[in-house]
Amino acid sequence: MKKHDKIISFIFILVMMVTAIYWTISTQSWTMLGTLASVVCFGLFVLLGLRTIPVLTDFVLTNPAHEVTWKSKEQDRRQAWLYIIGWILASRILLMLIGYSFLIIQNGYSGGLLSKMAETWHISGIDASSYLGIAENWYVTEGDPKFHIVFFPFLPNLIKVVQVFVGNYLVAGFIVSNISSIVAALVAYELAALDMHRKNAMRVVKYIFIFPAAFFFFIPMTEALFLALSLMCLYFVRKKEWLIGCLCGALAAYTRSPGVLLIVPVAIEFGRDLMGNYKRLSKKVFIHRIISAVCFLAIISTGLLAYLFINYHVTGNVFQFSIYQREHWSQRFYLFFDTVRYQMEYAVGTFKSGDSRSFLGLWLPNLIAIFSALIIMFMGAKKIRPSYTAYFIVYFAFVVGATWLLSAPRYLLVAFPLAFAAVALTEEKSKDAILTVVFVAGSLLYLAMFVAGYPVY
Repeated sequence: MKKHDKIISFIFILVMMVTAIYWTISTQSWTMLGTLASVVCFGLFVLLGLRTIPVLTDFVLTNPAHEVTWKSKEQDRRQAWLYIIGWILASRILLMLIGYSFLIIQNGYSGGLLSKMAETWHISGIDASSYLGIAENWYVTEGDPKFHIVFFPFLPNLIKVVQVFVGNYLVAGFIVSNISSIVAALVAYELAALDMHRKNAMRVVKYIFIFPAAFFFFIPMTEALFLALSLMCLYFVRKKEWLIGCLCGALAAYTRSPGVLLIVPVAIEFGRDLMGNYKRLSKKVFIHRIISAVCFLAIISTGLLAYLFINYHVTGNVFQFSIYQREHWSQRFYLFFDTVRYQMEYAVGTFKSGDSRSFLGLWLPNLIAIFSALIIMFMGAKKIRPSYTAYFIVYFAFVVGATWLLSAPRYLLVAFPLAFAAVALTEEKSKDAILTVVFVAGSLLYLAMFVAGYPVY
């Protein structure tokens, strides 16, 4: 290991140890399984970070001129795009039919497929109803809808626009989410095709859309839109279209709060570009590029700043959303490995009490998603682009660090580096087939529980 890698690794370990000591001192509730789960999660995260550091520093210090990128013929691209669009559309139809079939199995026949859409997809019982409410009435300060301020506005903005043409907010929501799904699939393919053969790029798309929580892409929720914008951000940055890429990042941050974390992979790509070119640039030009990079990175934060301004304009408090999250949902940011502690404790408690719906629909899927994501990324960290791994690390720590986490599979669904790692780990056809079967089976089980009314959020 190089000297600078040793220094960075030491700092990383020191920070993590200080965090662990703080957690040990401040935690009041201890159980054997909860503590064990926390320690394992902590260890996997540290190992992932240590595995990433030397790869990341080599990546930043390597001249990008030596980078090999795949180039596909325009005819191959058109064929791939048509195949992807057809596959996504067909999968949406299949998803509707499967969801409706599960509803009939659960409740018996009580109406046609289209008339039961809202019931099948539990629109009134998940965040979709809040986004539709914002689209129709914007943010308000009275009644239960006042809590809608915790939801970001870009998806409702788009639903509002589409509703003008279709005349129905629910239909508009489905349209926005499914168009976003198509865009996300196409951009995921193009981004992956920069580093791998187009057949493997197609597998990246496959793994994104067979992830066990991928049915949320179909519903009027932020996942499809956020994923599309995140992928567009990285794609345009990879193509050196810095301004367009950072504007997409700003829109991602205007869609969901983790969007601002795109600053991390974009900064790494900027750093690599600067380090690879500083020797051939004059001092003046190099400084100008650094200033430009900082300005471009600042653009990404404007999405979050716009949301904070809306908080201030509507409620008079920039951080009103955090107050509502804390008071209404007991939600605040804390340590991701403490999340695993209470998730395990709730899983054990619901299992012992016979509350199978909460155990199978909520706590067990959360734990499986968290540990599976860490294991996949740890195994694939040296095989995918280091900037993507760095993004996963900060994204994971942020979204899993919620003090009342109910949606780990849905949150990790849009962590696109997972799909890249899955492809890197399944180059053999047998491994690809096994993981595909596992993902599809998990998708069907998770969807069945969602339609059946289990606490799947």
